[in-house]
This record gives sequence, structure tokens and C-alpha cells, in this order.
Amino acid sequence: MESMKENDVWDLEELPMGTEKLFLADVKTAFLNGELNETIYMDQPKGYDDNTGRKCKLKKSLYGLKQAPCQWYQKFLNFVNKLGFKQLNSESCIFIRQVNSNKIFMALYVDDLLLGGSDVQEINVIVDMLSKEFKMSKSEKASEFLGIRIEFTSDNLFLDQESYILRLLKKYKMLDCNPSSIPIETKATAATFEKGNHFNGPYRELVGSLLYLAYVSRTDILFAVNCLSQLQEHPTDAAWCALKKILRYLKGTAKMKINYKKCNLYDSDLSLYVDADWGSNSNDRKSISGYLIMFCNNPILRCVNKQKCIALSSTEAEIIALSKGVQDLLWIKDIASEIVCVKNLIVYEDNQPCIKCIANENNFVRMKHIDIKLKFIRDIVSRNKIKIEYISTGNQIADMLTKALPKTKFCELLKLCNFKT
Repeated sequence: MESMKENDVWDLEELPMGTEKLFLADVKTAFLNGELNETIYMDQPKGYDDNTGRKCKLKKSLYGLKQAPCQWYQKFLNFVNKLGFKQLNSESCIFIRQVNSNKIFMALYVDDLLLGGSDVQEINVIVDMLSKEFKMSKSEKASEFLGIRIEFTSDNLFLDQESYILRLLKKYKMLDCNPSSIPIETKATAATFEKGNHFNGPYRELVGSLLYLAYVSRTDILFAVNCLSQLQEHPTDAAWCALKKILRYLKGTAKMKINYKKCNLYDSDLSLYVDADWGSNSNDRKSISGYLIMFCNNPILRCVNKQKCIALSSTEAEIIALSKGVQDLLWIKDIASEIVCVKNLIVYEDNQPCIKCIANENNFVRMKHIDIKLKFIRDIVSRNKIKIEYISTGNQIADMLTKALPKTKFCELLKLCNFKT
């Protein structure tokens, strides 16, 4: 209530007839800053009712209003534009301010800010200006952002989520469990865990927590979690035991970090490693797509999903996966090009028939049902936007995203992803 009072959120009025938020900073009560365009009334809060029958006419947004996120963002955008920040065309929550040769970058995630640049003094000036406009927590050197621990050295940046993993283990009473060397048993698919007694417990909750972890910093568990997420409608005891195996794997690898190595940001390549596991699930025979995008050989985006149609060959499955991966690659390239200089876009594919099919301009009758995806890739290649190169299966990093691998192969690919224990 004190925050609402400080932000002057409402006026009391008689109800008219017929009116039906690298340095870190956190904007406190961010959604209370947004200006409303609509006329909205609400009952007086309990304990603050003056018993006059009047209603609160909102002047600013409140948490819970559907307009609140948009109005807060617009308020923030208008102010940072006055400070000289410009949005990226490809990502509206990343801002750049350039004065002479100095650049300051600012990223906004709801009400959390991450600022970076070479001029620390200028960053402090920006933070002071923001603090005068919005009520903010004290800014500090980035050591943790959105639950991700950030560690800097002279030539490396390390990211990990050890504290998040330990909280998960504690919540599910797995702190004292025996560690596992791999997240899922070799050659397992969703069908492996479908038979058995129905499990009544927090299955969806744990899947959601693990998916967040997998997509943020733990590529190594992404296939396993995606596989088990397919059983959320009808979870079994076997599927629950498989989820607990992931927790046992995390117990033994909680300190694992992604190592981002220093590189030349103005002469670097964006790489896409893409793979598909054709018809591995014996129930629906839908293939699994997996891809990993790397900048300067550092992982920045990963994805695993079940394909929506049934591919009739491994080549078709690879083309479907390639189409989706290339879309994300082009989007990442647009973002990166506004900040640094991207030299080449290289796609690594281990299916030679797929590569030959893309290079051959002839139409294949057997490919007509995925004709648009195939022609999309051919068009991008013909305009020299991407270059597709063959890579051996042994070096195909995306292989760990589409199938449950044996320990030796799994650990080899982890090293190629720059994971450090």
C-alpha cells in the first residue's frame, strides 16, 4: 500500500453512471509506474475503505491488470529514449546508447536491468538518472541475473545455476541422493516410460522447473527433459523415476558451468548445429528436431522439439529440423549484427542426402509435402545468406539434443559445447 501511495495510483471518486522494471538494477513496483489510457474503477481495498460508497478511479496501472506490463514498458521506453537509448530493431528489450566511440548496452527483463559497456562512469550516470525517475534497488556489479550466476575472468565468462539446482534438490528431497553419470538411460524415448502405474504427484511442476534450467544454462539435460515432458498428460511411476534420475545427474554436476571464451566480436561466425532423430518414438513415429546456435564457438541458443508431421525418411526429418533452425539463426544474426559484426553464417549438417537435396534444384515428388520448407532453405542458400557444410556424426553437437547417448559420447559432445566441471 505504501508503494501505491508513493506512486499516486488512484483518486477517490463517485462512480459515474453506466461505467461498468555489466551492472544490475531492479525497478521496484515497476507495474505501478504505467500510465493508463482507459477509465478503470475498482473497489476500495479492505482496511482502507472510508465507507462513503466511492470507488477508486485508477490513474496508473496495478499488478494484475492486463494492461500493466505494456504500460510499464511504454513508460520505460519513453524515458530511456530521452536518455539517448535506441531499441534494437530485432529485439525490443535490448537498448544501445552510443556517444562517440563508447557504447552502453541495456537489457530489460520485466523489471530487471542489465547494463554493460566500457565506460563505467557513464554507466553510473545512467543508473543515477534511472533512479531519479523510478524507484530502484541499488545497482551492483553483475554477479547474478535472473538466477544465473555470472563469473568474470580476464579472458572468460562463466555462467551456472548451482543455487537453483540445490533448491530443486532440496524441494524434492534429493540432496542426499546418489549422483548419476548421465541424465537419461541410453536409447530411451518417451515410449520407454509410457507403461506402468499412473503417477499422482508434482510431475508437471518438476518438468517445468527442469525445462527452465535446460533452456537457460543446462543444454545437457534438454533432450531428457523434453522426452519426459511428452508424458505430462498421463505420467507414470517409470516417468517419475526418470525425472528423479535427471535430479541425480544434476546432483553430480551442480557446479558445471558454461565457459564463454573471449573472441573478436567484430570478425566472428554464427554457427548452427542441427540434427533430427527420425521416427524414434515407436508410438507416433514423429521425429525429434534439435539444434544449437553458437557465436564465436560459444553456445547462445538451443532448442529441442517433436516435429508436428511424420517424416517419411531421415532426409525429410533433417530438412524439417533445418528449416526451423535456420529461422532462428537468421533472427539471431539480425540481433547480433546490430551490436557486432557477423562474418559468416555456417550450418553444420551430418546428413549427406539432405545436403545434396538442397543443392539439387530439381523438384522431388517425394518431397512435395515439405516443398515450402525445402524451397525456403534453397532460397537462403542461393542468396549466400548461409553456407551449409557437412560434419561427421561424431562431431555433430546437436546429436545430444535428439537422442539419449551413451556416457562416453555424451561427455565428448559436452566438451564441444564448452561445458566445464
